[in-house]
Amino acid sequence: MSEPPVISVQGVSKAYRIWETPSSRLTSPVLARAAGLFPSGSSVAQSLQSRATRSFRDFWALRDVSFEVAKGESVGIIGRNGSGKSTLLQIIAGTLQPTAGTVRVSGRVGALLELGSGFNPDFTGRENVHLNAAVLGLSRREVDERFDQIAAFADIGDFIEQPVKTYSSGMMVRLAFAVQTAVEPQVLIVDEALSVGDVFFQQRCYERMRQLLDKGVCIVLATHDLGAVQQFCAKTLVFRRGEVAFHGPSAEATKVYFQLEQQEKVAAFAASAARPGKPPPAPSREPSRLGWPGAAVQLPPAGTREIGNGWARCTGFAVCDSHGQAKQLFLQGETMAVYYEFEILHDMEFCVGCVTLRDKTTQAVHSRITLQDGIREPARVSAGTRLRFRQDTVLNLHCADYTVDVSLDMIAGGLLEQPGIAYDAYMQSQLRICELHALAIVSVRLREETAPFQLLHFGMAGLPGRSMMEILPSA
Repeated sequence: MSEPPVISVQGVSKAYRIWETPSSRLTSPVLARAAGLFPSGSSVAQSLQSRATRSFRDFWALRDVSFEVAKGESVGIIGRNGSGKSTLLQIIAGTLQPTAGTVRVSGRVGALLELGSGFNPDFTGRENVHLNAAVLGLSRREVDERFDQIAAFADIGDFIEQPVKTYSSGMMVRLAFAVQTAVEPQVLIVDEALSVGDVFFQQRCYERMRQLLDKGVCIVLATHDLGAVQQFCAKTLVFRRGEVAFHGPSAEATKVYFQLEQQEKVAAFAASAARPGKPPPAPSREPSRLGWPGAAVQLPPAGTREIGNGWARCTGFAVCDSHGQAKQLFLQGETMAVYYEFEILHDMEFCVGCVTLRDKTTQAVHSRITLQDGIREPARVSAGTRLRFRQDTVLNLHCADYTVDVSLDMIAGGLLEQPGIAYDAYMQSQLRICELHALAIVSVRLREETAPFQLLHFGMAGLPGRSMMEILPSA
């Protein structure tokens, strides 16, 4: 028989009462109690009860959330601020009671919730270690045995003997994480706390959490770091306005999260497109400058995972060598040319093409947008036209198999008027129009058998390349 889940959340909802005025907190209970003094159903009782209920409204931070987490499993929770992530974690940790539903957690729980929670600011770090460990069920002798280990992991030096109110946010989370992971919890809950630490500390934290997973500890991680979720969590829940919009593999969850976030930008872009502006250029009727490989171009394979808002569709793609001949097997250092075409179904502003290479874990090892190669026109495109792209990439990559994604994004045309576009401004304006995953597989192999270390590459890569685009009339 399989083991019961370590965490079981069934039908959990949480409502917060929002009062119309501060005085309503007092008058509403009084009116409700007064209504009970009159016969049920009488006009006086109904009037008093109505006045009592009109003075507040319920805000549902969570609605009917259900999931389970098994022993040794890591689960991510992602969503925009205010979507209910922290409320759920507080309920699992036992610091907050649900309005409806049940939560069952087996074993000792270690939780990093709000920064500094559980610490007395006037106590020293040493005193807070003893205080927190005692709350988690450790005896003084057990704390003394593990104190050196906790202090070494926190690595805050002599500040361990200073009041916590003198700590920086990074020092505070170092000590909190060291305590929570040293008490051997069966469940570890982390709510965005690691984001305030430096990269070296974050690496140590994830390494410690992997060790805990190997020991069968169950970990629930709420974060805005989508890369960390994909790499560390087997499954992820996507929250939207207090509800679970998706629960499944982390790679899929991050795509759903991105799609939901993009949907909220559509209305703003639609309003922008309605304003008068520079007319879109006429489609080119000259021969293709891209060396379009007609015989190699194909439609996306059946079953291709596509994320989009319906404003464009992919009508062709091909993976070729630098001469436009279809190719799948490349030697290190050779140039791969990816051709793709989108039919525009809705008037839009500036469109950006993108090619991404992913390894066997779905981690993006290379991604390049056409804007990086200086393509800054046209500022607008009309429905019915087609955009054709060619992106060349020099495959200075580790020998392996990779999948190819293509996508079409849109940003506000006004950004093109700036001499330089900041990353934050681009991401804030970006709207994902259509994204297709794993359209093709390419294999990279050694150029020479006698040079096994030639052009090896590990991790993220900014590969040399170039981009071209042209506008065509509708088919």
